Amino acid sequence: MTPEAPRHNPAARQRQVGLVIVATCTSASLAIMVLLPLVSGLVNLLRDILGVLILPFSFMFGLGGADGQSPALLRLLSDMGVQTQAHPLRLGGAAILELLAVFLFVIAERLGGRTGYMATCAASAGAIGLSGLPLAMPLLPAIVTEGVFLLCPPSPDPD
Repeated sequence: MTPEAPRHNPAARQRQVGLVIVATCTSASLAIMVLLPLVSGLVNLLRDILGVLILPFSFMFGLGGADGQSPALLRLLSDMGVQTQAHPLRLGGAAILELLAVFLFVIAERLGGRTGYMATCAASAGAIGLSGLPLAMPLLPAIVTEGVFLLCPPSPDPD
């Protein structure tokens, strides 16, 4: 009498791996979208503070040249605050669409069928469109996973 080993369901494993990939990529993208305005604002504030602190020394030591500003200092200060901030409403809309995509992915896994996966892909594509491709790079593995599930959905559980 040997106890039977539990049967492994490859479809259940496929759904678990898909959910981990989608959840991880979406949470990374959401963290970047939420933290980007904060970091960009801090860099802009630091650039302004350094500009004020450097100004007296540029006049004292003749770094300013004829017009009072050194081209090297201007280039340094302008490179610090590269505009990476998108419109807050666009970022908010992209974050909502990302959360909707994860919710739809979980629902599609439970109910099965291609319609849920199609809506998931559409929501992720909308989030990528709103946030822009540089910010949405962490979402690319998630939308590829959603596309794989759309084209080849896992079979339902045999219960």
